[in-house]
Amino acid sequence: MTARTPEQDEAPRTAEDGPAGSREVRRRLTFGVAGDVADLPAARSPWQRAYEAWRAAGLTWGHGAPPRERAESRNAVRAESPVEEPKPAPKPKAAKKPKPAPKKPKPAKPVPGDVLVAGPPKPAPKSAPKPVQRPALWRRLRARATVGAGLVVVAAGTIIVVAQRADAPAEPGIRGPIAADELFALDPAATTDGLVQDLTTIASAGGTIVAAGTEGDGAPGRQRARFLVSADAGSTWKLAEIRTPDGSTPPPGEAPQFVSGSSGHWAALGRTPAGATVAWTSKDAKTWTRHPLGAAFTPSDKVTDMARTGQGFIAVGASKGHAITWSSADGRAWQRGESIKRIIDFDRVAASGNILAAHGTYPKKVTKKKGRKKVTRTTRTEGLWQSANGGRTWTGVKVPPQAQGSYGPMKGLSAGPGGFAAVRDGKQTTGRKKHRKTKRFGVLFTSPDGLKWQVASRFGGSGIERFDATPSGLAVIVGGAKGTHAILRSADGRTWQPGGSVPAPVQSSGLTVTTGGKPTVSGQQGDDAYLHGVDLRTVPGAVHTERSVRSLAAAQGLSVAVGSTNGGAAIWTAPDGLQWTRAQVPGTAGRLSDAVHGDGGWLAVGRASGASPGPLAVTSQDGLAWQKTAFPAGPAPVAAATGPSGYVAVGPRTSWASTDLRTWKRAGLDGTPADVTATAGEYIAVGARDKAPAIWTSPDAAKWTAAKLPPGLTAPLTQVAAHGDTLVAIAANAVALVSTDAGATWTQRNLGPGLTATAVTATPQGFVATASTNEDGAVLTSPDGTTWRRLDVGGLTGPGDQRLTALTAMGATVLATGTDNGAPTLWRAPVPK
Repeated sequence: MTARTPEQDEAPRTAEDGPAGSREVRRRLTFGVAGDVADLPAARSPWQRAYEAWRAAGLTWGHGAPPRERAESRNAVRAESPVEEPKPAPKPKAAKKPKPAPKKPKPAKPVPGDVLVAGPPKPAPKSAPKPVQRPALWRRLRARATVGAGLVVVAAGTIIVVAQRADAPAEPGIRGPIAADELFALDPAATTDGLVQDLTTIASAGGTIVAAGTEGDGAPGRQRARFLVSADAGSTWKLAEIRTPDGSTPPPGEAPQFVSGSSGHWAALGRTPAGATVAWTSKDAKTWTRHPLGAAFTPSDKVTDMARTGQGFIAVGASKGHAITWSSADGRAWQRGESIKRIIDFDRVAASGNILAAHGTYPKKVTKKKGRKKVTRTTRTEGLWQSANGGRTWTGVKVPPQAQGSYGPMKGLSAGPGGFAAVRDGKQTTGRKKHRKTKRFGVLFTSPDGLKWQVASRFGGSGIERFDATPSGLAVIVGGAKGTHAILRSADGRTWQPGGSVPAPVQSSGLTVTTGGKPTVSGQQGDDAYLHGVDLRTVPGAVHTERSVRSLAAAQGLSVAVGSTNGGAAIWTAPDGLQWTRAQVPGTAGRLSDAVHGDGGWLAVGRASGASPGPLAVTSQDGLAWQKTAFPAGPAPVAAATGPSGYVAVGPRTSWASTDLRTWKRAGLDGTPADVTATAGEYIAVGARDKAPAIWTSPDAAKWTAAKLPPGLTAPLTQVAAHGDTLVAIAANAVALVSTDAGATWTQRNLGPGLTATAVTATPQGFVATASTNEDGAVLTSPDGTTWRRLDVGGLTGPGDQRLTALTAMGATVLATGTDNGAPTLWRAPVPK
């Protein structure tokens, strides 16, 4: 069994000795320190006395010793741990010409065990000094000292508050991950990038255009927000940067739905996977900041449109059956308006300075005669409203009557040259009987103030799909021949000219008019984003190619990585874990999620997509050439292992067993497993049951028994690894469950505070786990799954998002794959001892 992707520093303490150790250190640093400090010369300063007390407790004082006399201390611990004498300050050297900064600088790793105190920091030594030998008692006390907590040292009546760093690696620097873009090759025969891109909204202000949408693998909640910007009326485009206020990468799954702005003030609104409203703001449209929104928006709110006003931004929508508005001066802090009881909803809004026009529906009682009775019922009726004070109050406006052959509801509302504009479909029928002909067109209505409306012009086309207006002009998308769509443009709303066409497969999502009256259309074409007149493949960073390594395995002197590229299943192999070659895999849309080697050869399992979705299983004798194998219909397997009864695969509420990789026996499993492994006599699957963590065991994969777990667990289990009869199962919240009796009983341990566990694997020395904290990666090791220590692995911190998400052990080497700001990485290091 190998560790795979789902999504750790202080070692958990045992009931026997954990708390006592840290209490002893704190006691010695406070009450017990008087005895240690009593022997010090009274002439020493409080700083010097505090320094000696700290070192007496066996902790590192990370910013250098204060000046002190050469007199010998009578403290037994200090006698064995002499303090370095101060050295004279070196003479200043001439300044050297600075070297050019690397493309992506990484901040220096903090010195392990640093103690932060007042005063200038001690420069890092050129070479790491040899560790000072201290008695075993003080080494244990140091290891158990409270991590990241504020500690107080009392010396001669002076209180000095210090804080020990939370990340105190126990190893010298270990070589970090390397870029793996060239190692895990893409499919050279692929005709698609394999990702789903979409542009959901577009807006412009003068010559600046912003198009927003998402990119992902098609799985809900995994897409990433994208903003494309052009500063020259659409001639050239760039991918904008998106960050949170603290500079980190925003979480996945969020999708912008509306964007609006003007010079120096841009804002967008969208939704999170949980249904909450989220905002993005920008001053230049090139860098966007993501902001979670508070009480102004509730889960029951539905935002339907937004616009830039003379004083900020206005958003409209509905909540619990009533129209509602939200206003903001900067797009970041929003104020919720009162529900408008007489209006069901607002679905469109336009702004001309501080004058607003909104379109929506309201309840209207209609009485009709039914036989001899009159029946009154309430219908949902189209309405228009105007606000002259930025949306604080609204006045009902008479909807423009049907004129010039127009019919149906208004299909668009915008503010353009001379005020507000709206459109309706129109038609005109001429001739008699068999010679009757119907001509279809559109009708434009305009208003200087949103109160009085009149017909301005008619334009051709078969059905209006989209309409927009800006001070630069007006544009409309109408039905054309053979499923295509035509773009019409107008500078004044009276005369119209052709503005291009939109191919039939495109589903438009937005339309805007930029400088010179040039229309721009956003949308989606199949699984690709669409931007009128732009080849997005030529815009750096706008389109990525799908590539994912979901699992690693090693056996028979071969390491195997499985996943997908270009939307299809992919496998790579390497005899040394470094030189990876793309294996021969039958072309199948989908992805592989796990691989394992057993007596019958290699097995990889996953999910097929496309025209024939379902389970996917491929096998190989040498790991280089793979063939599809028959697999029962039903849910797709997510993990596989080999054990006492042969191969086992698990999926939602199901397990499958096979001894020859040709025939499979299916069994039920009460829950949703995420991973499976095996000991000498037992299979162990981990996952969730009704959103609660769950573990199942079975001697033959024919009948599974749910294990009894410690109380208080909340997060589902994502991975499990076995080292002999010792098992470690992890959850994303860095909880580890440990069993030393092949899964019969389990004990809870914690990998470390502030961590998100991503993978775990067994090694000849015990276990290795990977995790992430904020946007940095972490590697931890344990001999028994009970006590964990964090390794000092370079390259897992700094700008961007670094993480390791798949793990395996290959003899004396541990392998991991992950990403650095979205680009694939590979980590290869000796198994920690």
